[in-house]
Amino acid sequence: MSFKTPLKYGLIGALVACILGFLNYLFYRQLFSTITMMSVIGFVTFAITIFIPIWGGITFRRENGGVLSFQNAFIAVFLIYSMSVAGSSLMSYLIPNVIDKDYPEQVFQLVKNTTSEMMEKLGTPQDQIDKAMEKVTIEKFKPSILKTLQGFGISLLVAAAISLIIAAFVKRNVDAIKMPETGPSS
Repeated sequence: MSFKTPLKYGLIGALVACILGFLNYLFYRQLFSTITMMSVIGFVTFAITIFIPIWGGITFRRENGGVLSFQNAFIAVFLIYSMSVAGSSLMSYLIPNVIDKDYPEQVFQLVKNTTSEMMEKLGTPQDQIDKAMEKVTIEKFKPSILKTLQGFGISLLVAAAISLIIAAFVKRNVDAIKMPETGPSS
């Protein structure tokens, strides 16, 4: 069985992840200015990262005559998902460490201010706001190679779990396909 289609969709997923990461970088002031906007962006990104493996898995099944074992469905979907995660991890490292070294400080200040303002609006006491702000550090916005690889590893575990679920829906066994009944013709 050739896995050209999952590789193609994996490359599409990696490219989309890189583009999303770069768009987040370009428009971070608008995207991270409110908790609502951050939630919407997170949801849209998650939806896209789920859609591409489903789309690729179904296409792969169609190319194999509508029949695909759970094992091959899992391999295909996981391959797509892991390549997408690799693209995302690559961008999350390159942007703050290579492309724009001032970016981590700018995002740090923006997130710190947005979080503080939100907590104030919710009536959070100042001592609790101060404690929360101590947990927000610039290191979270400028990942090292080790932190990026750790994040990639954790993302692969999540990808494996989600791939199992998607594979259960994508797979189709031969016995599950209804064949037209053949009988005496009138």
